[in-house]
Amino acid sequence: MPSKYVEGVYPIFLEQGRGAYVVDSDGNCFIDYTGALGAILLGHAFYDINEAIKNRLDKGTLFVLPSNLERLLAEKLKQLIPCAEMSRFLRGGSDTTSAAVKIARSFTNREHIAFCGYHGWHDWYTVNTPKNKGIPKCYAALTHRFEFNNIDSLKEIFSKHSLAAVIMEPCIFDEPKPGFLQEIRKLCTKNNTLLIFDEVVTGFRFPKFSAQKYFGVIPDLATFGKAMANGVPMGVVCGKKKIMKELEGMCFVSSTFGGDLIGISAALETIRLLEDGKILDDIWYFGGYLKDGFNEIAQEYKLDCECRGYPNRTFFFFPTAEHKSLFWQECIQRGVFFGWANFPTASHGEREILYTVKVMREALKVCKENWGDPKKALKGKTSEETFRTIAEKKQ
Repeated sequence: MPSKYVEGVYPIFLEQGRGAYVVDSDGNCFIDYTGALGAILLGHAFYDINEAIKNRLDKGTLFVLPSNLERLLAEKLKQLIPCAEMSRFLRGGSDTTSAAVKIARSFTNREHIAFCGYHGWHDWYTVNTPKNKGIPKCYAALTHRFEFNNIDSLKEIFSKHSLAAVIMEPCIFDEPKPGFLQEIRKLCTKNNTLLIFDEVVTGFRFPKFSAQKYFGVIPDLATFGKAMANGVPMGVVCGKKKIMKELEGMCFVSSTFGGDLIGISAALETIRLLEDGKILDDIWYFGGYLKDGFNEIAQEYKLDCECRGYPNRTFFFFPTAEHKSLFWQECIQRGVFFGWANFPTASHGEREILYTVKVMREALKVCKENWGDPKKALKGKTSEETFRTIAEKKQ
């Protein structure tokens, strides 16, 4: 939505994308760091993914029975993702997290859920967020938010409720404190509670394909989407076999398009391209260069702002929305498109990163000159916070 950016300065429509660039309806070209909210990993209209999709289109894309491609993808995930003994394919992140919660409740015969982070738009999660209109209020009593890197906040929930599951993003803005994820794993095991890692964003952006493998903490269930098919609609809930077998009984999770072979073909091709590790190494290198570049300039100018996060997904933190909006404004006017988070792709190379650092320096200079009253330099409306940002600030 335009209101989530600097309305009046940012484009309203984006019509094309190629590699690291997007083009608006007036033909203006921008280096894109939004990555379609993190769904683009390799680059827009990436050749190898397009070819895999075209080849699949000529053979049909959806059938009443499974295709061998589904089996191949499930087997590949089993090799790559530690907890993925069995998989169920769906269409997106919200579908997968809701399926994981349902499976956990079925397996444990419990109803209460503890959560940390953002987990999509479905009722079980959004009932305890500001955007809860249209949801029966009775749902709210069954979900409980805890704070990232605050193990005591989760222990308090355990002291009051018998939990079916703890669902969380393994990392969001900050690195998990030493032992934090391990302690959650122990708490869940001790209380016969399932641990669910929501890896819709972290999945396929971390070395070794998953945050669970990167951090060495294995959940009972996990969810993936977004980048796993380079932006083609795709999602999967996976986990330990004894738990996933709930789907063979009276626990019903279904999707007509769950076996869509366009997404499955794109996922298989994405995995093939990632397996040698070079692409993710490059993404982390250039993402780190971007992050360090911003922070060095901010420190040089003595500005109270910071770029945080792992190199594969970083965030700009400013004192106010007006400061951030002014920075965004100055960047978009110079051809750099920033948003809620920064997602470098395999198509962002030295040329794009060096130019972006140059633009950030110019933009932060304007911010410094207007630090006391950034609003006076804004040519558009102050950006509104995204629902995800609001939810995460409450974590």
